[in-house]
Order: sequence, then structure tokens, then C-alpha cells
Amino acid sequence: MSARGPGQVPESVIVWAGVNRIAAGIFGFLVLLWGGLLLGIEIHGPPTVGDRIAAAVIFGFLLLLSAGGWMLNRRHRGHLEIRHIDIVSRPLVRDRSRRLRPQRVDRADGDGLRILPRYKLYGQVRPPRLVFLGRGEFIVLQQPLEGAFSLEEVQRACEAHGWPFDGDSSRAVRDVQAWLHHGQTVEAAQLLELFGPFPATATEGEPHIALTAAVFEDIGDKLIHGNRDNATDAYRRAAIAQRAFAGYARSPDQAAARLAEVSRIEGKAAA
Repeated sequence: MSARGPGQVPESVIVWAGVNRIAAGIFGFLVLLWGGLLLGIEIHGPPTVGDRIAAAVIFGFLLLLSAGGWMLNRRHRGHLEIRHIDIVSRPLVRDRSRRLRPQRVDRADGDGLRILPRYKLYGQVRPPRLVFLGRGEFIVLQQPLEGAFSLEEVQRACEAHGWPFDGDSSRAVRDVQAWLHHGQTVEAAQLLELFGPFPATATEGEPHIALTAAVFEDIGDKLIHGNRDNATDAYRRAAIAQRAFAGYARSPDQAAARLAEVSRIEGKAAA
């Protein structure tokens, strides 16, 4: 943080990811294990002094090694650097060969942020994310092998630096379109549930297909070879959305074209 006067917000704030509980638990268990064995050696150890010293050295080394691992687990965590002009995500540092690059998102006019919680759909899980509505960009708030960020702490830090969380939710339509285009349809489905369903919105480049229908049809296509029941459910949700979309048609021909897509999607569900 930079120097500041009383009551002033620092130029930048670092928000740390939570500690990986599994790793912390393992290291904590090892510390207790080696510590207990070391204590046992002192009380009821081997009969000779030389054996006791050797055992104490070995278990003492293991104790220090485990304690060092626990400290590294706490120290080498991912973090966010939040400033008025940008937000930078720096993932957990594992080693040089597997180091993930930092992600930087610059401030833009009209920004509106949202924090999306952890989401699960048809067995697929997506971690919490900080979303820049209308830009198709997001920062993941829980990377593999590390703990999650405190969502409340992230929002407070962003708001303290002037990042708004009250943008027009209709901008989410652009994000759904972008994520559909990039194959991120589970993420797009979460936006539809939170801000949608946008029943009158067509898919970009496909004027006769509803945006919601396109998202769930794509999900069904990805599930069809792994879980037929989930794929069928996704197709049915797509067909329902497409039928509602046909109700917004401006002409009989347009309605017929949209209803033809309903039949096509229902055919996938029944196949």
C-alpha cells in the first residue's frame, strides 16, 4: 500500500486468496505428528544416547520441513491488486515451469462489476468470478490448489477504489453472447439465471434462435456423449426458451421459422 493521510484510501490494495485448507491441514497434521514423535523420543526414546540423538535429529528435521511447508502455503498465495485504474490478478506461484501469467483488466467508461458465486450445473462446477458486465471479461476468484477469495472483501476493496457494482444488468446480454461464442456456456447459463432470461433476444448471427435456447442447446451437445439425461434436460430447456422466443415474432413467417427451430431442438431431446 502507498502512504496516505488520515481517512484516505490507499492507491492500491492487495486482497489475498484464502489458505488452501487441504494443504494447510496436511502440513498441520505433519507438524503435530513429528512434534509428538519427537516428544515421545525424549520421554520414552531408544535406550542408547546415540540412538536418541539420531532419532531426534531425523524427526526434528521433518518437523522443521513440515512447518516450513505450512508457512510457504500461507505466504505463496494468489492475490488481487486493486487500484482505481485497473485490477490485476496474480495467481498462486507454484514453480517457474507452471507459473500462471497475471491477468490485468483496465478501467473503462461505464464499467459495472458483479461478483458471481460458485455455480454448479449438470455436475459441472465453476468457481466464483469477478465479472465486468458488458465486456466479456472476468477474473476467477478461486484458482486450483489454493483457497478462495473472500467475496465481501473483494467487493469492499473494489468499491473503495471507485469501481461500481450498480451497472445496468441488461449489459449481461453482451457477456452471454461472448461466452457462448467462446464455448463458455455453463458460465453463460449462470448469467442467464442471475440477470435473464432475455426471452426476446436472438443469438448473434442466428436471428431465428433465442439466445437462451442457443446456450442450453450447446450445453446439451457437450453432454450428449457423457450424460444422456442431463443432455435431454438441457435440450428441453432450450426448446422451452425457443418456443417463448417465437411468441415475440413480428410476422407469421418469422414465427414459423422460430417454431421450426423448436421442432429441431425437440428432435435432439427425443433422439
